[in-house]
Formats: sequence, C-alpha cells, structure tokens
Amino acid sequence: MTDIQETTSTSANHGSVDLSVGGMTCASCVARVEKKLNKVAGVNASVNLATESAHVELSAPVDPQQLVAVVEKAGYSATVTKVEDGAVEAMRKQEARHLAHAADLRRRLIVAATLSVPLMVISMVSAAQFYGWQWVVAALALPVVTWCAWPFHKAAFTNLRHGSTTMDTLVSLGVITATLWSLWALIFGGAGTLGMRMSMEFIPRAQSEHAHMYFESAAWIVTFLLTGRLAEARVRHRSGDSLRKLLQLGAKTAARVNADGSVTEIPIDRLQVGDRFRVRPGEKIATDGVVVEGHSAIDASLLTGESLPVDVSAGDEVTGATVNTSGTLVVRATRVGAGTTLSRIAQVVTAAQAAKAPVQRLADRVSSVFVPTVLALATLTFLGWLATGHNAQAAITAAVAVLVIACPCALGLATPTALLVGTGRAAQLGVVIRGPEVLESTRRIDTVVLDKTGTVTTGVMHLAQAVFFDDAAGVSDAGGAGAGAASDGATVVDLGQGASLSPAQLQTLALAQALEIPSEHPVARAIVAGTQLDGVQAPQISEFTNHAGRGVSATVAHAAGQATYAVVGKATWLSQQGVSLSEQAEAQVRALEDTGATVVLVAAGSRDSLTLRAALAVRDEPKPTTAKAISELKAMGLRPILLTGDNERAAKFIAAQVGIDDVIAQVLPEDKRDVVARLQGEGANVAMVGDGVNDAAALAQAGAAGLGMAMGTGSDVAIEAADITLVRADLEAVVAAIKVSRATLRIIKQNLFWAFAYNVAAIPLAMAGLLNPMIAGATMAMSSVIVVSNSLRLRRVK
Repeated sequence: MTDIQETTSTSANHGSVDLSVGGMTCASCVARVEKKLNKVAGVNASVNLATESAHVELSAPVDPQQLVAVVEKAGYSATVTKVEDGAVEAMRKQEARHLAHAADLRRRLIVAATLSVPLMVISMVSAAQFYGWQWVVAALALPVVTWCAWPFHKAAFTNLRHGSTTMDTLVSLGVITATLWSLWALIFGGAGTLGMRMSMEFIPRAQSEHAHMYFESAAWIVTFLLTGRLAEARVRHRSGDSLRKLLQLGAKTAARVNADGSVTEIPIDRLQVGDRFRVRPGEKIATDGVVVEGHSAIDASLLTGESLPVDVSAGDEVTGATVNTSGTLVVRATRVGAGTTLSRIAQVVTAAQAAKAPVQRLADRVSSVFVPTVLALATLTFLGWLATGHNAQAAITAAVAVLVIACPCALGLATPTALLVGTGRAAQLGVVIRGPEVLESTRRIDTVVLDKTGTVTTGVMHLAQAVFFDDAAGVSDAGGAGAGAASDGATVVDLGQGASLSPAQLQTLALAQALEIPSEHPVARAIVAGTQLDGVQAPQISEFTNHAGRGVSATVAHAAGQATYAVVGKATWLSQQGVSLSEQAEAQVRALEDTGATVVLVAAGSRDSLTLRAALAVRDEPKPTTAKAISELKAMGLRPILLTGDNERAAKFIAAQVGIDDVIAQVLPEDKRDVVARLQGEGANVAMVGDGVNDAAALAQAGAAGLGMAMGTGSDVAIEAADITLVRADLEAVVAAIKVSRATLRIIKQNLFWAFAYNVAAIPLAMAGLLNPMIAGATMAMSSVIVVSNSLRLRRVK
C-alpha cells in the first residue's frame, strides 16, 4: 500500500505532525486554530472539524509541543497523535473521546428537556398559569441556561479571553441576553406581578402592557441546540464507521510457531518481523507475511471488495486481516504494527480526511468573517427596531433570533463530514483516496489511459507457443504431439500440450530461459516458467544486459568451453542487432501477433552474425471484469485509451476483446509520460491507470493536472506516484473510485448549498422579527443534522 509521510513526535526531518484538537464546535473554531498554527514559521496546517484533528506539514524544524501550546493559547485542547500508537489505537482514542462527549451532552439534554417541557407549558397555556407562576418559570429556566448551557458559555468565554469569537459566542450571547432581559422584566418590568397572565408569542409585538419574559425561549434554545449537538455527535461518529470497521478487521492474537515447533498464542502487538505464525481455516491472518507452509484460498473481500478467494501456497504473499478459508498455513511475518497494509491504508485515508478539499475554501473564507458580521447584524437589528418605534423587548427578541439563527455549524460540517464518509466508504470498496483534492480531479477527467499488462489484463502471462525456424541447425526434425508445420522452414509447437521436442529445440528454449531468468518483466517470467520442461537446463551466462523495453542480451557459456552471444527480444530490436528475418519468419510473427500474443524472438551466434532460432508467443488474457468496467466508464462519458509497449496488432486484439476503441502501442517506458502530456496538451483531462515502475512517471504526469491511479498489486514506486490506490486489482475498482469520488463531491456541494441557503434565507427573517429565538434555535440545530445526515448517504454508494 501507499506509504504516507509518517506522523512523528520529533521534527529532525521536518515531515508532518498530527494533532488531536478538542473544543472545536464550528467553522469559525476551525478557522481560528488553522490561522494560529499557520502563523508559526515553517508550518502549513489543515484543521478538520469532523475528525477533530489538525494535520501539520513542516518545512522547517518545529517542536510539536510548540504547536500544542499554540492551539491551547487559542483556547482549545491539543495532543500529539503518536505514530507508534498506530491508526487503530488513534481511532480507538478518538472514539472514546466522542463517546464521553456524547454522554455528557446526553446528561445535559435530559435535564434541559425535563425542565423545559413544564416551563413551556406554563408559559404558553394561560390555564396552567397559577399564582406566582412567573417565579417558578424562572426557577425552572436557570439550571437550563447555566449548567445545561455551560458547554456553550465555557467555549465562548475561553475564546473571548483569547480575543476571538465563534459560533458558541453567538449561542452564549443569545441565551444570556434573553435570560438577563427576562430577569429584568421579572423583577423590574412588571412581569413578576402576582396573578398576572401571559402567553408566549412566536412573533414579538411592538408594544405591551408588561415587559415580556423569554425564559422559555432561552431554555428551549439550549434544549434544541443540545439536541442538535447530540444528534450531530452521533451522526459524526457514524460517519467514521467505514474506517473504524476497516481498522477493526485485524486479528487480535496470533498463533506464533516457536523454534521447537510448538505454538504459543500471543497478542498481536507482540508479533515481530520474521516470526512464523499458524493460521487455521476460518481464522484471520494476523499480519502481512509470506506463506512458508501449506496451501489455501484467502478471502480478502472485507479489505479489497474482491469476492473471489485467491489461492496461495508457499512463497505467496498474504495480507493481514484477510481470512484463511480452507487449509492450514504457516506464515512468516514481513510487516507488523503501523507498517502493515491495513494500517497503511488507514493512515492514507486518515490523512485524506484531515486535509481540505478545494471546494471548502469558500466556506473557510466566509466563516473567518461570519461571526463578527453576525454580531454587527444583531446590533443593527436591535438599533433598527428601536429606531422604528418598537420597544426594547421586541428589539432584543429580534436581535437574539439573529444571533441564534446565524450559527455556522452547518458550514463547518458541510465538507469534512462528506469527506469522512466518502473516503471511508471508498476504503471499504478497496479504493484508497490519497487526498480531498482528488475529488475535484475525478469531476474533470474525460479520458482514462489504461496500461495493458496487469491493468486491463491479468498480468499472469504464459508461454503458449514456440515457432522453430529451420535455418537454425538441427531444428527441422521437430515433431510429435503438438507440433505441426506452419509453413516451409518453420515448425509451430504448442507448449501447453506437452509436445515432444528435439534436442536442438530444447537447447533453444534453454537459451531463452537463461537470458530471461535475471529479468523481472512479466513476459520474461512467463518464458522462464513455460520453459521448465524435461530436457531444458539453462546454461551459465555472463555480460547480461537489460535493454529497457526492447530485450536482453548475454554471453552464453557451453560445456565445451565455447561461448555464444545470444539475444532475446522484440523483432524490431533484433533487426537493429543485425538479425535477418525471412518472409516466412515475418509472416509467423504477424500471425502470432494478430492473435494478441506478445512475440519474443531468440537469436544466437556471434556479435557480428546472429541467426534467428525461434519465436516465442506469450499471451496475457483480459481480466474477467475488464469488459464490464470499460462499458461502465463509457457510460460515464469517459474515453478509455489502451497504452502499451506491445505491438499494435496485439494491443488492438486485446482492446477489441474488452471494448476499447483507441490504442496507443509500441510506447517505450520513458515515453509513456510524454503520451499523457501530449493528450493533456490536446485539451484532455487525463486519468492514468497503471501498476509498474515504468508507469510511475506517467502516473505523476497525470496527477499533476488530472488523476493517477495505481493498482495495489503493482510496484511501490507506481503506488507512491498515484492519487488513488486500487487495493483490488481490477478495473471495476477504477469505476468505484470515480463513482465514490464524484458522489462525495456532489454531496459536499449539496451540503454547502444548503448551509449557505439556510443562513441567507433565515437571517433576514430573524432581522425582520419573524422568528422567535426558540424557533431559530431549533432550525439552526436541524440544519447541522440535515447536512451531516446528507453526508451519510455516501455509505450506500455501490
């Protein structure tokens, strides 16, 4: 999986620091913490309300404790998230904080609701107003506006002490204003007259015989806001379910195999790299490793979304948290703790959730000036009502409604909650999104460039056929099962049918095997595996040279002490080496390539005189899901292009099988980046999908202005260069990545629209006196819940 830059408690190598930030309640809190951190030299901070975290990139040495001090000076709590805790432990601590916070809110809400209900009934229903009821109402309201509302007051006072204002400032000021006015009205304004009857007004009147009390409004503002906060806390907790479930997949214990063969059950955190552990049928694999004994099928569906179990045996790599379905395995641990695939996925997803999407910048800019603007509007509302002849109670009511209705909770939650749910859901589907800016890229792309081998095809190539040419001495006596004369001077042998081969043919295959053993290319591995036949023994070679994208060459030592120079590679390259291809040979190569085979030629002799010995046909079949995925990409309006270093006919044969119309073939590894750049220059917004080292430059080029996607089964270099890593290696994961990313971006825009629309519509109503503060508090609380609930719809993306 993708390695992200590790969080560290030291800054010797700069790197990054992750902080857990407590006390943030709105977008203004986020803006304040972010502003204070970014004032520190060498710091680029991104603060996230939904995850209650700050991700800090360091371009200069900075002590993390200095960052903690800056956050605390701003009026919030902070702790450094230690990388040694691992993503699982960090998530567990965050979950504990969320549960404790929710429990505190629940207690305060129960008290507030218990007192506010009779308070509302007495204030609203004249028949329930007994002798001295006003003083009872005051007694019921005071615990609600003090202890129950204490989280709002505490945050407001803390921020005020540091010279800042937030959403809590608006709530606290509104509640205190309504309460103080009500106390004045009760004691000095005639509202406390024994035997007096009153009823609650949803719209304040201009004049009144007695000053009105707003205890019920103040109490219900607190009750509604606590209800909203509790619902919001629960929904925000649910928004992290996808990632939490992913992290909880890991095994808790491991059956370690000791040196004497005995087995000891140990906690997973005691397992070390190099330890061997046993995995019985039905058990989870404890950590990433390599199978050393046994054969089984591994179910990785919970981690990758891939439903088909994968057969493994000795030498195969396995991933922690996947399930052993059948036979017993003994596995040697290669990664433990924070280095495992599961933990690294979590680190990347967590980092993406902590960052900001470009679409959030507007909300950040608005929130930075929002609270001061609202305070100014509330003041103007109060003065305006007084200036137009209304009494103080009506003016205060309208001003309090403005303060309460304008709280920017929804703005602060619009983007991060959608990111939290979307990236978590993507991870469940086997898609790791590197950062939120990727969402914008998926919206823009119109062209998907696909590497062929390992991306469109299985990448598991096999040696299917060999054509031996008669101009190599002793070759013409080929025969037996699976052999047949293709044309004069050539014999085709289907190696998959166990054809009997002549000594000269076996010698040619041994020559090809010897030259391909040092190469890591899939075609080379297929030739080595396909030539593991009786009678084929690879000779010793020297002066081996890998000619990237063309072929290999070496000097071959023979038993008699003689040496032969040999080359194995593409026909075009062999021609450049002086190998002459007859018309028959060219016809054979074309016929094989027309069937979608990759043809590798074998020639031997001296450096000045090489003789063509054979043509080897290697085939790589399309993955079963590729054609369906291509169809879905086209349905989304995307143009798929097959990009490969193979010959054009072979590439077109594969493309036709899966439904790709555009093919760019015979591209050298160093030229793939140029192809992507050329497409971008022509106006295309390109997404590149690849898996090999030779795709890294193209992935990086695509990511610069578009999107790079790497197969998780590919090389670490390719994965590091990509914007999205596809844990399950098929193109349906590409479709899932684009669908989830686009759905997340769509939800973010919906959230921001409703958050802005809510404030734009509600503030003028409050200024006009058309909203009672209690109703304003209820609608404000509901706006946050609606925004977060809308984000939860991403959990259902297929």
